[in-house]
Amino acid sequence: MLNTVDQYNKLKESDKLLFGYKGFIDETLISNLMTIVENKLGMVEYNSRLKKKIFNILVEVVQNVYHSSEENTRVSQVLRNVYILLVKRNDGYEVLSGNYIRNEQIDKLKDTIEEVNKMDENSLRESYRDRLDKGAISDNGRAGLGIMDMVRKSGNRLDYDFINFDKEFSLFSLKVNINNNQ
Repeated sequence: MLNTVDQYNKLKESDKLLFGYKGFIDETLISNLMTIVENKLGMVEYNSRLKKKIFNILVEVVQNVYHSSEENTRVSQVLRNVYILLVKRNDGYEVLSGNYIRNEQIDKLKDTIEEVNKMDENSLRESYRDRLDKGAISDNGRAGLGIMDMVRKSGNRLDYDFINFDKEFSLFSLKVNINNNQ
């Protein structure tokens, strides 16, 4: 079971954790967080192509977390917390996120991730272009391209889990693996 809260608590004192954030997120904070991450990556990763890939994936993850957390502005502080982690592994990096979503959103999100995870590189590229061409916008005003972008840029399936918090909300945990050799 993937649980970003547990991962955050386990890794927050580890030297493997390059960046960890827990708290409320807004547009100003996003800019500051990305500057911190960019500086940190500059100190530990010398492959500029890999650094750019990690940064771009992190931007997608943070945007998804931000848009999801916008919907929770009228709920308790606990449910407004988001978790964002960048972890160094021997063979690459992990970008992890955690945020609370409404239980009625789980099935649609799960179906979307599973659909994208099943696609090969060509079908993913075609589906991505098709959505861009059609300008298909979802209920929350986004085209749903973030998940596709994460898979396209990382070259890996997304790991995810939903952990029930209460009758209305669950924690959505997401992990994107980024290999050194890609």
